[in-house]
Amino acid sequence: MIITYLSFLSYLSIACLFQRRQAIQAEDLCNIMNNCHTIRNFFRCHEGFIHWSRELCSIMLSMLDRSGDGFMQWNEFQELQQCLVQWYQMFKQFDHDGSGYIEANELVNIVRTQFKYNLTPQSIETLLKRYSRVIMWGGQEKCLIAFDDFVSVSVRLRAYTDAFRKRDQLQNGGDSGTCTFAYDDFIRCVMCL
Repeated sequence: MIITYLSFLSYLSIACLFQRRQAIQAEDLCNIMNNCHTIRNFFRCHEGFIHWSRELCSIMLSMLDRSGDGFMQWNEFQELQQCLVQWYQMFKQFDHDGSGYIEANELVNIVRTQFKYNLTPQSIETLLKRYSRVIMWGGQEKCLIAFDDFVSVSVRLRAYTDAFRKRDQLQNGGDSGTCTFAYDDFIRCVMCL
């Protein structure tokens, strides 16, 4: 339950927001993530606090927006917090030096062993080009991934995989690993994130 992650007062103020509005949009989620001290303090990185951008909050909301109305319900917010805590703990487990970054090979390891996605080397390369940063570290250039980028790749992999599996199930009756997308359906899948 979310109360294990948030202080009681923070929990009450967020619950009151949901009670008044019934649901929140990406801007509200961004405000909660950036301004709730308990959340900010929990998801700390080497450089200080994580800045939860509107774009990141929008894709997190979309991942869990089961009704497709562009709003996050209370139960979806609770599920998001559980996902974030799991991803943060996983990230910290692989951030051996506590720098706030994981290396490219560690992201590949997480995707394959923790998320259980069997991606081709070309797909892995695409992920790394999109979500990593080349940073001078210890006198050499390293390909590193920060926590906010880790969340982005985690959200997108989960949402795209869920969308693919849903269509695979409808078209093939199971997990065949293939499905056909009409162009409009494809655009709706990728543009919602």
